[in-house]
Amino acid sequence: MSAVLGQDPRRPGAIMARRRVIPTFTLSSLSACAALCASLPGGEAAAAYRFDATEAAFDAVYAAAPIDVTGVVVDEAGSPIAGAEVTAIGWGSGAVNDGELAFTDGAGAFTLAALARRSVLLRIEVDGYYTEIVPADLHRPLAAASAGVGRVVLTEQRAGRARILVGGDTMFGRRFIDGDADGVEGEAGDLIRPDTRQADALAVLSFLRDVLSSADYTQVNLESPVTANPATPHPYKSFTFFSYPEAARALALSGVDAVSLGNNHMFDYMEGGVTDTLIHVPNAGLDWFGAGPDETTAKGTVLYRTIRGVDVAFQGFSQIVNDGSTDAAYTLTASDGPPPKAGALELSLAEISDFMEEDAVGRFGIPVLHGGIEYSDYPSSGMRRRFVQLVQKGAGMVVAHHPHTIHGVGLYDAGAGPRFVFMSLGNMVFDQDVFETYQSYLAAVDIDEDSSGNRAVHRVQLIPFQNEDYVPKLVGGAWLGRAIRHIGHLSTTLPAAPSSGEAADGLTGAVVFASGPRAAAVSDPSQYTTSERAETRSVPLKSRATGPIEHLRSDEAESLAGLRTSAAASCDYGREIMLYGDFEDGDVDDTSHEGSMWSMSEFRYIQNSVVHGGTGAMVFLRKSSSTTEVSTYMNNRVKFDPGRKLTLTGFLKGDNAGQVRVQVYWYTSGGASVSNSVVLTRAAGTYDWQRFTVDLTPPSNAGSVRFYFRAGAPASGEAAAFLDDVSLIEWEGTIADTSPGFAFPTPNNWGFARCTAVDPALTSLGVTMTHRSYALAPAAP
Repeated sequence: MSAVLGQDPRRPGAIMARRRVIPTFTLSSLSACAALCASLPGGEAAAAYRFDATEAAFDAVYAAAPIDVTGVVVDEAGSPIAGAEVTAIGWGSGAVNDGELAFTDGAGAFTLAALARRSVLLRIEVDGYYTEIVPADLHRPLAAASAGVGRVVLTEQRAGRARILVGGDTMFGRRFIDGDADGVEGEAGDLIRPDTRQADALAVLSFLRDVLSSADYTQVNLESPVTANPATPHPYKSFTFFSYPEAARALALSGVDAVSLGNNHMFDYMEGGVTDTLIHVPNAGLDWFGAGPDETTAKGTVLYRTIRGVDVAFQGFSQIVNDGSTDAAYTLTASDGPPPKAGALELSLAEISDFMEEDAVGRFGIPVLHGGIEYSDYPSSGMRRRFVQLVQKGAGMVVAHHPHTIHGVGLYDAGAGPRFVFMSLGNMVFDQDVFETYQSYLAAVDIDEDSSGNRAVHRVQLIPFQNEDYVPKLVGGAWLGRAIRHIGHLSTTLPAAPSSGEAADGLTGAVVFASGPRAAAVSDPSQYTTSERAETRSVPLKSRATGPIEHLRSDEAESLAGLRTSAAASCDYGREIMLYGDFEDGDVDDTSHEGSMWSMSEFRYIQNSVVHGGTGAMVFLRKSSSTTEVSTYMNNRVKFDPGRKLTLTGFLKGDNAGQVRVQVYWYTSGGASVSNSVVLTRAAGTYDWQRFTVDLTPPSNAGSVRFYFRAGAPASGEAAAFLDDVSLIEWEGTIADTSPGFAFPTPNNWGFARCTAVDPALTSLGVTMTHRSYALAPAAP
C-alpha cells in the first residue's frame, strides 16, 4: 500500500444549519459571514471547546440567510406549462417552508422565494396532468442564493392512461417494535409502540406518503404476516417476523392500494399467521394477492382492476420454497396436499403459465416475483429465466424483489416490443442494518390502453430514496444524481448471459439517467438525446503513475464515455463505494446533518462552518489535557469484490491539530475479522486542506472493510482536525493501453481513473476524458 499527502488547489466551500430558519437577510460572501460570526455574542466561555461556539455562531448566521428554489415545468413535448401550482412540503426545522406556494409563468418557470435552507419536497400540480412530488436540495453553501431543481416533465392525464406505482419489500416488525431485541415492546427508542402503533407506522411512512398517494394505484410487497397473535413462529426458519394490523392500516392511509403476499415470509407464523393476514389486510383497506390457505385458493387471488380505463391483472409468486426444513408441513409455499397447506404461491413455470395464459388474457398482466440472491447486484439465473418466460407469455411488465438491494431495470423483447423488468426494487420499509440495503427506489409506470384494447407502457420514472434508521426518505441534489447513476450503471452492465458458460438470453438493460429531479428509464434510442464534451488534463506523474483522477461531472446525467492518454499507458477505472464520505445531508426529512451513518459524540461530529466542499465536514476536538484519541468510523462495513484493489482518498485540515491516523480493518464478506493496520499518519500542526491518498491491496480472504479516523491531542491548547470528501474507490477494470482511446458503455457510474505510463522518462501525462450527457427527447404532441 502507499499513502500520499498533498495540497488541495481548490478553495474550501461552506455550510449548513441545524436550526429553524427565519429568513431576514442575505450575505454576499463568506468573508462577510466570517466577520458577522466573530461579532455575534456567544457562550464561548461556557462551551466545552472554542470551536463549538464558533460553529453555533455560524449556524445562527446561516439560519438567517434565505434561499430561492427555481425550476421549469414542461409537458412531454417540451412545451412550457403555465399556471402549475408548486407547493413546498417540509418537516421539523424545515416546517417553516411547508405550504409555501408559487405558480409557473408563461415560460413554465417558477420561483419559491426566501425559503429556509432546509430541504423540502415540491408538489407540482395542474389540471389535466399527473401530480409530481420531487425533492429540492436546499442544504446549499451560504454563497448560493438559489437552488434549481431543473426541468420537471409532467405527464398528461387522459382516459385510457393509468399511473401505477410499485415498491419493494415492506414490513413493520422485529426492530421496529423491539429495537434492542430484549423481548420487551414499547421501550424508549422503539419506532412502533403498543399504544400508538398506527400513528407510529404512519410516522415511519411520513416522508414517503406524498409520493405513495400521488399515483392512480400503488402496490408494494408486504413481506410479513399481519397478526396480533405471534404465538406460532416457524420452528426452522432463522428469521421470522410479523407486522401488527395497525401497520397495515397505516399503509392504506399512506396511499398504498394493494400488497403482494407472495413471498418467503408469509408463512413465518405458520397457518395461523396466514389466516390472520387474510383477515387483517382487507380489513385495513388493502387489496391483496399471491397467497392463500392452499394452492388452489392462492392461484385464485389474481387481482383484477380497471384503473382509469386500463384493465390490469396482478399476481404474486415466491421462488423460495424451503427454509430450514424440507418437511412438507414447513414449506413456505401453498399446497393442495393432502393435507392442504397455507402459504405463498410458488414461482413455478406451471403457475406463471396459468396466470399469463388464463388469468391475464385480455389485460395488462403484472406478475410480481419474489426471489433471487440476497444482497446481490444482478438477478440470478433462475429469476432471469422467469423474467424471460413471463414476457414471452405476454406480461405487460415484470416486478421483482427479495434481494433487499436494488438491481437495474431490464428489457426483454419477445417480438411485440421491449417490456420493462424491474429486477429488484430493494426495500421500501425494512429494518435491515446491512449497508447495501439502504438504497432503494419506487417505479412510477404510466400505462396506455387504446380503443382497440392494445396496452403498452407509455413512460417510466424511478424515484430513489434511502432508508435511514429504517425510515424511507427521498433524496435530492448530488445524492439523487449518484443514486440514479447507480441504477443506470446496474442496467447498462447487466450481463448478457445468466451465468458463465450460458448463452445470452436476450435480457438487456434499459437506458436510465437523471432527468431533472427524477430518473428516466427508456427502452428506445428515439426517447433520448445525448451530447458529449472532451476534457483534457495534464496530470503529473510520480514513479510513472498519476494517482486517482476524478471524473468531474458538469451535470448529474453525465457519464464517463471515453478515456484517452497522450502516451502509451495502462489505466484502471473504478467507482466510489463508501457513499457517505462527503458528510452531506442529501435526504428530505425533519433533521439536518444527522450523520446517522457515522459514530459521533460531542468531540467528533458533522459541522458546517469549516468544509472542503458542500455543506458538511467531520470535526475532531481535543485538548492538550486529553489522554486518548478521538475516533470516528462508519457504523457499517463496506463490501467490495474480493480480489479487487481499493484506494482511500480524501481531505484533512488542521487547526493546532494533534496527530491524525487512519486505521483500516479488514473483514470477510460475512463480517469475520481478518486484520487491521495503520495506513496513514499525519503529523500534528496547523495546515489548510490537504488531499490524502492510500492505495490498498486487501488480504486475499477479505470482502469488506471499515476505516477508523483518529485524532490525538495537541502539545498545548485546543485542537481541531477536519475530515471531508472521503472516497473509497473500488478498481473494477484495467485497460492495457489507453493511447488509442477507450470507449465505456453508458450510462454508468464510473467516477475515477488512474494511469501508469509506459515511458519512465515522462513527468506528466495528458489524460482526456469524454463526458456523455443524456436528456429526454421531446415527445410527439
